[in-house]
Amino acid sequence: MLIVDTHTHVISENHEKYPLQVADYPGVEWVYEAPVTVDELKAEMAVAGVDRAVLVQAQGGYGTDNSYVVDARAAYPKTFGAVVIVDDPAELDSLAAAGAGGVRFFAIGGGGPLHEEATWDTARRLGLRVSAATVPEYLPALAEAVAAHPDVILALDHCGFAPESIGDYAHLANLYLKVTPHVLDTGDGNPGPALERLAEQFGLDRLMWGSDYSQTHDRPYGELADEARAACAGLSQSEQAQFLGGTALALWPELN
Repeated sequence: MLIVDTHTHVISENHEKYPLQVADYPGVEWVYEAPVTVDELKAEMAVAGVDRAVLVQAQGGYGTDNSYVVDARAAYPKTFGAVVIVDDPAELDSLAAAGAGGVRFFAIGGGGPLHEEATWDTARRLGLRVSAATVPEYLPALAEAVAAHPDVILALDHCGFAPESIGDYAHLANLYLKVTPHVLDTGDGNPGPALERLAEQFGLDRLMWGSDYSQTHDRPYGELADEARAACAGLSQSEQAQFLGGTALALWPELN
């Protein structure tokens, strides 16, 4: 089976070509403490048995300057997809032409970006996949936006940091979930029940694994991949294949 990591972040060593624009909020220390280049990520994936990955624009490191994530994807187009973050949806045409396959709403500080109609319309026109980073406080706003755009799939980063309550939104057929360490790390060393609960609510065809590496860097990349395998170990082979790659490949057909 192909294994796809749907949520990775990369940072270039070349700060002249790709200058950092580190955000001023907690949690961005990884940009300095544990940056990983696309070449390093590709090598670590090979050791861990991960075949493909989606590069998600590192808001904490680059803001809305998508230069590195687009160039990194272009360097290995058969291995990586790319998700960008924009201030102006008019930028998406050129970014899509350069290889970006998705756009991310970064709504950690509020639900506002979820209601930028022009971005939804442009994503639909260009066939871009939409993802969102938000927190539990703004899940009602996200649900409202998802319901208003039933023909656009939205992949929610980290299950909205609300794995216990995200099931309240399972009725939204176009809401997909990225199941990351924030969801699987339940403290008892057994990630299986957390995944099984989400599978009962959403179905495995709407769940996909993401490592959040290297923002999540408290363990080697291989251990993050092993955690994903452990989470679905109690499922059938076909169900494991769906979680570890099938859902991702349906959203990112260019990675097939």
